Amino acid sequence: MKSFNVKSNAKRFAKQLAGKFPGYIADEPVAVSPGAREWYPHVAAPSKVLAEGIPADIAAAAFVNGRPYDPETAAASAVEMLASETSGSVPGVLNIEAEVAKVADMTPTEVATATKANKAKVSEARKMTPADMKAAVEDLPPTKSTPEEIEARRAARRQRIATEGPKPAKAPKQTKAAKIIELVSRENGATFAELIEGTEWQAHTLRGYIAGTLRKKGHNIVCRKIKGEETRYLIPAPEVAACARRRF
Repeated sequence: MKSFNVKSNAKRFAKQLAGKFPGYIADEPVAVSPGAREWYPHVAAPSKVLAEGIPADIAAAAFVNGRPYDPETAAASAVEMLASETSGSVPGVLNIEAEVAKVADMTPTEVATATKANKAKVSEARKMTPADMKAAVEDLPPTKSTPEEIEARRAARRQRIATEGPKPAKAPKQTKAAKIIELVSRENGATFAELIEGTEWQAHTLRGYIAGTLRKKGHNIVCRKIKGEETRYLIPAPEVAACARRRF
């Protein structure tokens, strides 16, 4: 039997053997000796039928079910392996130890079918994550509340509202257009810097919005230039009241 000084190579070789013979499974390599950095390929025969009929290619090149292949002990090792894997591990899964006594009376086909079904149950149960379990519980049909439970929840809600009081109304969200109109409607209007600060827009965006959108909607926004001061944008006083009633 060939050993490998790289563990992954031993496992890869076991996979090649298992691939040639359906039903067999590549398992973790077996160390040649404690502490030695050499490994033998290892193949699992997950049923009594497979363990009793190990192909010569596997028997000559790999360990089977944890030990070198021996036809006399193959069936016992298969049952022993399955019992150690499944006994008490997952609720509701077939207990192999309790079924060992029945195996002698089963046909090879019945043994293979029972083993395959049990392995599938174990595999599915082990794949479930906490999130999968939570989702499975959430999929259960809802339990209908009794009239007493419904009334109790309503009473608790009324008590909470009476204690905390009504929620404060949300302040209406101010649009950028309304903010601009508010600033330019002041007595002295607003400078360009104040408009940028109020809208948080880029200069070219603000200029385009004032010259295009607002003026086309009829807002008479004018520029007032005073020597030595910044240019101010404003709406003439007589138009301020009418401007406030317009929709932006």
